[in-house]
Amino acid sequence: MIFYDEQSNLNAVLGERLQDTFQSIVKSAAKTMSVFQCVLVCLHKESVEVVAKASSAHAPSFTVIPSFAGHFSYESSAAENSAIDSSAIDSSAIDDSAIIERYFPQSSIAASSVFKQWAKTYFGANTFLRGKAHRLDDKCVFLVAINVNPERKDEGDKLVLLDEWLDTELSKFQLEKAENKQNTLYEKLQSVADIGTWEVEFATNTLTWSSQTRKIHEVDSTFKPTLDSAINFYKEGFDRDEIARIVANTIETGEPWSSTLQLVSAKGNIVWIETHGMAEMQNGKCLRLFGTCQNVNKAVKLRIALDEKRQEAEGIAAEKGALLSRVSHELKTPLNGITGMLEAIKGENEEARRIKKAEFALRSAKRLSALINDVVDYTSIIKRDFTLDRAPFNLKLLFEDIVSVLKMRCEDQNSRLTAHYAFDATTVIEGDAARLAQVMKNVVSHLTKYAQDKEIVLHVALKHRENDAMLMASVSGKEVVLDEDAVAQLFEPLAGTRAQASEELNDNGLALTAAKQLVSKMKGELTVSSNDEQGTCFDIVIPVESVKQCDGLNEEVSFTPELLEEKINILVVDDNDINRMVLESMFDELPFTVDSAENGQIAVDKARSTSYDLIFMDCAMPVLDGIGATKVILAEKLLSEIGRIVAVTANTSIEDKKACLGAGMSGFLPKPVVKNDVLSHVKQALVSKLTFT
Repeated sequence: MIFYDEQSNLNAVLGERLQDTFQSIVKSAAKTMSVFQCVLVCLHKESVEVVAKASSAHAPSFTVIPSFAGHFSYESSAAENSAIDSSAIDSSAIDDSAIIERYFPQSSIAASSVFKQWAKTYFGANTFLRGKAHRLDDKCVFLVAINVNPERKDEGDKLVLLDEWLDTELSKFQLEKAENKQNTLYEKLQSVADIGTWEVEFATNTLTWSSQTRKIHEVDSTFKPTLDSAINFYKEGFDRDEIARIVANTIETGEPWSSTLQLVSAKGNIVWIETHGMAEMQNGKCLRLFGTCQNVNKAVKLRIALDEKRQEAEGIAAEKGALLSRVSHELKTPLNGITGMLEAIKGENEEARRIKKAEFALRSAKRLSALINDVVDYTSIIKRDFTLDRAPFNLKLLFEDIVSVLKMRCEDQNSRLTAHYAFDATTVIEGDAARLAQVMKNVVSHLTKYAQDKEIVLHVALKHRENDAMLMASVSGKEVVLDEDAVAQLFEPLAGTRAQASEELNDNGLALTAAKQLVSKMKGELTVSSNDEQGTCFDIVIPVESVKQCDGLNEEVSFTPELLEEKINILVVDDNDINRMVLESMFDELPFTVDSAENGQIAVDKARSTSYDLIFMDCAMPVLDGIGATKVILAEKLLSEIGRIVAVTANTSIEDKKACLGAGMSGFLPKPVVKNDVLSHVKQALVSKLTFT
């Protein structure tokens, strides 16, 4: 039955309808599997007949091509050849799948090199995937997908579905020969089309499912469906109500339906299906319902995911556009102040008025710089192109450094900052110290705008739990009260309240938004409350993954008298005068002269006149940045014999650290700097100089 009379041509005995159906199947197969060619072939002993192919423009070029039997005989042993020949003649071996596998392997992966050459010659196939063998009377036919990736499981799954469709059509053909009355049904099924089929016969009140329909519903072969039980498979709610409605409408009117709905399989899996249905009516009465259902779960989920991604992209694009528009507006005020004052200075002859206008221009420039820094921080955070750099640090030392900087900022606003700590001075936690400092800086700086001549209080506590702890901080201004509109807009970027009398109070909101995003990244919360009784209070709660008592990190750097006798030249480079002051203050108790520079170019000029042993270099500076200055200093060999440059920067990403070390820097300190870390570099320089001399 596998091999039939070579003189009998399969196409000659097929009806026109089945030929058209085979053609539709191979074209649909090619489209589904995204290949140019898919063929339906009939296997003969001495030849392979091409029953249908998707494209006439691609191989095979002939309807009948030589069988691979001769090639296989060339490769096989005499015993194997004898077995093949006898099985080809012996009809009892017809159902032996091994015979088909020898004459046409299931995929190019399992094929021999000779067979691959044969497939390449006649089918133009570098790769292929064969479907299962189907019976058509006493003949064997199967689908072959040409140049498909046989290693992809989804391609095999598609071919299984196509084989199911072919099975259905072949079954229809067999039934059509036995019962002519099915001709109309098959023609309608062809128009409705697809994988799983079903039929309701109202005369006998029976519902019949194809095997693929059973697979979609995940029921076994013994399950007997009814119209009610079939409807109950649909997801409760809209889907079940909708299928009940459209079925009732079709029974009443005879109108066909097509809908995409969800059903819940017998195993509890939710599946998207595309269901089609038609009715056979007689004298206004529905005699029969029939149709198809196709598992379109992957396609629908992909479409939903793409829709979500599209909406997300549209939202991000809209947000970026709005942000750009608002930033452009915010830039105008400081730019106007800078350009206006510079124009005014050109024609100003009175020294006092010229100095006052210059100071106003500088304030505008600082405000512009702060806005740009906030925009950079905000966009970096919302784009999620940063990671938290976790490392152990002393909590008390960190907050002392933060407060020392913030106190000076508060003094500039004629306000006071008081800090209270509720944890041990030796407590060490793991986290991103620089990002935590940024959060505290942004929150305190914002509240400072409203607290002129008032007090700001910082409370920091550590609440211990079994294996970890919660870091809790509150920043409050008892005499600062914000209205509801101001509170609602605090975390909205560039949404300052235009009703504010002072432009300084009209904060752009980026700093607080960035702080809230950072706290969220740390899996914490940042909230704010404001009322007449308690004033305004920002509460920060951050879970700490591990809390340790690590005395090694808390040991202060000490200097022996022998080390202190050595003299080293130190240069602090930073464009921010507060940052320079903080670093310089760390050397107050040491007998060293510390120079300072406002930018990289000044640092280079000073290094040309003084041979420095240790330079603490900021990275982001005007005129010449820290990396550029480092390259010039090292290229001109301006350091002493033991000289080293240490990066001191708020940019703490892995890429920033690599850039600093790549430029030739010997150390990397994240802001806010810890005094102990700074002094450790000083000690290294002293030891090196003592050893060198």
